[in-house]
Amino acid sequence: MKFALIHNSTGTVAEQHIAFARTLAEQTNREFLLMPEEEDAELEDWCEANSVDMLFISCRNSRHEVQHWLNRCRNLRLPYVFLTDTMLHLRPLGTILAPVSMLEEEVHKAETLTHLMRYTQAKTVLLHAHDYGSRAQQNVNRIQTSLRQFGFEAEVEEAKKDSFSLNREACLRQNEWQTDMLVITASRDYGLDDLFFGPQERHVIRRSACPVLLLNPRGDLFSLCD
Repeated sequence: MKFALIHNSTGTVAEQHIAFARTLAEQTNREFLLMPEEEDAELEDWCEANSVDMLFISCRNSRHEVQHWLNRCRNLRLPYVFLTDTMLHLRPLGTILAPVSMLEEEVHKAETLTHLMRYTQAKTVLLHAHDYGSRAQQNVNRIQTSLRQFGFEAEVEEAKKDSFSLNREACLRQNEWQTDMLVITASRDYGLDDLFFGPQERHVIRRSACPVLLLNPRGDLFSLCD
């Protein structure tokens, strides 16, 4: 299995993005590929043909460019990581921050977190949504149960905001935990607000100082093979 990075830039930023992705590939015993940008290529087909199980996207921090790549990644059946030219914290993974909302698909973060913790020994912080109901807490419990099966334990912190504002809060509070990677779930569908103002994941990517790993909200995804 392989990790792949798409980029069309040059210079120091591109070198830093390549070095980050290559280091993570080495830590997780993956082969590393560089993929040239091809506008007509279907990413899911290319990833499947090349046995890619994590995709890195190196791009500028512009609204148009980030949204362009979000659109192209909508059908991916694997985790994908955004690296923009304004992300200043490109370090080996020491702390991973994963907000956990009330949505059912949040539980699928457990498999990716387990994989990253196993190979990098990174600490994981689960940011628990401050909801009135118990669904977010149930998701946290299910993630913890999954992690414990492999001998891992995540720290749990309660957010100040509810599920609808959780990802934004996680982005703004990165410095509290010296976060090296933020793990979020992409929007299920784009509603009118998303079309006018942009989906929540685009705002997170553009504000984040560290790499942002996204998982598409589908039940058959996110199992990284060994």
